[in-house]
Amino acid sequence: MEAISQAVSSFTKVQNILNMLTYLNLAAYLWPQPANMNIKGGESFDFLIVGGGTAGCIVASNLAQMNVSVLVIEAGCQPTIDTEIAGLFPFLKNRNFDWNFTTVEDSTKKYHRGGVTEVEQGKVLGGSSILNYMIYGTGNCKDYKDWANITNDSSWTYDNIFPLIKRTEKVIDSRILQSSDVAYHGTQGKIALKKYHSSTNNGFYDSYKEMGYKVVNDINVKNPLGFTPAYFTISDSIRQSTAYGFIRPEKDNPNLKVMYRSLVTKVLFDDNKRAIGVEVLTNDRKTITLYANKEVIVTAGPFKSPQLLMLSGIGPQDHLESNNIEVISNIPVGQNLQDHPTNVIIHKLGVVQPVSPRDPHQFPVNVMDGRVAINKCQNYADYQVLSGVITNSTLFLEICLYTFTFTDEVCARIVEQTSNHQLHFITHRLLYPESRGEVRLNSTNPEDSPVIDPKYYTNENDLERHAEYIEHYNKIVDTSYYKSLNASFVDPKLESCDGLEVGSKAYWKCYTIGMSTTLHDYVGTCAMGSVVDSKLRVNGVKNLRVADSSVIPQIIGSSVQGAVMVIAQKISDLLQEEYGL
Repeated sequence: MEAISQAVSSFTKVQNILNMLTYLNLAAYLWPQPANMNIKGGESFDFLIVGGGTAGCIVASNLAQMNVSVLVIEAGCQPTIDTEIAGLFPFLKNRNFDWNFTTVEDSTKKYHRGGVTEVEQGKVLGGSSILNYMIYGTGNCKDYKDWANITNDSSWTYDNIFPLIKRTEKVIDSRILQSSDVAYHGTQGKIALKKYHSSTNNGFYDSYKEMGYKVVNDINVKNPLGFTPAYFTISDSIRQSTAYGFIRPEKDNPNLKVMYRSLVTKVLFDDNKRAIGVEVLTNDRKTITLYANKEVIVTAGPFKSPQLLMLSGIGPQDHLESNNIEVISNIPVGQNLQDHPTNVIIHKLGVVQPVSPRDPHQFPVNVMDGRVAINKCQNYADYQVLSGVITNSTLFLEICLYTFTFTDEVCARIVEQTSNHQLHFITHRLLYPESRGEVRLNSTNPEDSPVIDPKYYTNENDLERHAEYIEHYNKIVDTSYYKSLNASFVDPKLESCDGLEVGSKAYWKCYTIGMSTTLHDYVGTCAMGSVVDSKLRVNGVKNLRVADSSVIPQIIGSSVQGAVMVIAQKISDLLQEEYGL
């Protein structure tokens, strides 16, 4: 366990140094200055935006350019220098940029610290685009067709959504720019996208070809399946958060104001169920009321958005009444929670490499993105693989202990079997789970964390499929490249799998549950079709909309960051059209 102690000590020292930089707030001049002192209770703005997160920053920026007054009410702080340096992302967790939520205990988290999942949810201007792993995806044609069918609104089909994707993206990868694939991306948007091309991964691509998969320049509408270098929201070593791309250019726009460290505790309605404003707990612990001339836009994320709606009287009647909350609209807020169940797989490579100093300006792993369909006639993936080579135990332990929060014992057992060897670190994601979780109120105190229950694998079909897909992928160990390295699967020796033959179907099912984790793609808790309509208006009330990952009715076949940006662009267009802006 000495390696564990050293990794913990090293990680803690770096976090302590970064916390000191946070207190200095050296980057404050780059962002809109706090409007807290200048805003008094009773003031009104054309639009109140609740939560300056991934979506909220885009909506605020777009509206502020339309000559209307916009107030963003953000519970967190301004981004600090360390949040922008791409390679420092592992050190942002469990700090004041994060709500630090956890899920309820369940059997899939037996081998995680505390028996729960530590949920990453941004509490900072830029939201989770400040905290996430910067891996970008927008889904596929099937995903948006499903949304259009659910909402009975063809404006959500891929052909109609693509202009919004193009408006957002700024692909800077030279290989894409010089290929026909550039037609499927934007090049003039505000979120820069790049790939890390590395010869280190060539052998893995050879293995994928040997397994019958395509290796492609880009995964897009033309090529929805195959393996390719992953897209990252990174440019010149700087994280491309929506705060960086959309808010920073508007920091001096007089139409845009931002209140920091201020929590919206309730949406207020008149007798006609029209949202007229919000109640805010300010940074100096005062409660004030602010009013919206036009609309209140909730962009607080998949956990805080449903929590706020329920505290405001919008949600399941029985749950609200059990908390003595007057019901304004009886709709299934908090239901339909979805995520991509994710498994960690470790392969030991027969390669020893000296440890090189980490470059904080670079993402620490050259990630490959693979989308695989079991049915060869299918044009969308059943599972996604995000993987890369880890060259030393220290980096592995940081990822194992802190990014994925596995227990010391699990991480130590893997290190014992792989000491001084490179690892192929694989996250294997079930893209279309059938299980549905929920978010509930823990209390009527808006500062309390909501109850988050993802209910992973509660639909038995999810477990059957994911175990099958993991077994399917693990055949890579039989390829020529793997054999040339004398590479092998690393069994973490989970106690619950004792006595099961490694590689058997029973073993893979046990493994799937035990090594389950998440990449934090939470969606669905204020879903289109049940909680909001296709124009993102909350059902049963007026002048209130939601626009973040919570409105996604069915999870998409990739990371959700790009889709959230699309939703933000969509609501911006809807508001512009409705109000003639």
